[in-house]
Amino acid sequence: MYNLDEYKRLTSKYCYYASWAIWNKEKEDDSSIIDQHLDQLHSKFVLVGLNISHSLAGKAWSNFHGGKHDRKLKYACNDTKLRGSYITDIFKDIDEVSSKNLKNILTEKVINKNVSFFNQEMKDIKISGDTQFIVLGTPTSLLAEYFDKYFKQKYKNHIIYHYHHSYYGLTDREWVCGLWKKLSINKNFDMVTKKESAVHKDGMIFFPSKI
Repeated sequence: MYNLDEYKRLTSKYCYYASWAIWNKEKEDDSSIIDQHLDQLHSKFVLVGLNISHSLAGKAWSNFHGGKHDRKLKYACNDTKLRGSYITDIFKDIDEVSSKNLKNILTEKVINKNVSFFNQEMKDIKISGDTQFIVLGTPTSLLAEYFDKYFKQKYKNHIIYHYHHSYYGLTDREWVCGLWKKLSINKNFDMVTKKESAVHKDGMIFFPSKI
């Protein structure tokens, strides 16, 4: 969906805020794999988070790669129609875990700046009327509150709300299969997780005993 020049422009503008739904199954934090699959990148789906919980390592497209719960995104996306989707946060460059502290940071000026940034971001990745937003939060979450109030007004796109992948109330299976159900993705969770957890050693493939 993007030629090399377009991808370079996106990288220069967004690579330290966002990422793409492609993971190296042997090393989840290896975001350089995205450069190797330019032909698979698209904006049919845009996965949306709230903000980063900790500073990124400074590697291009490293957001959502290598975090404690990012394996769930990998399981859900890496071998389905979600592969290559765009992933971003609505609030950029705000490193904060506490929702209470985050609310104190989000002044009207900060919100408006991020809304403008998000709108330009969506234009640059070339979303269409068929693009679906996947909000990584339930309809009652803080993310949904801000997304609904400030960010979605410009768009008539279909929006899917799903638990954040760090939510402890669901197992990996429940989280992934729940998202698949909402997107009519018919996959076998056990087969996908086994494939995505493979470790290659000296030309042979080994699978962890536990997932």
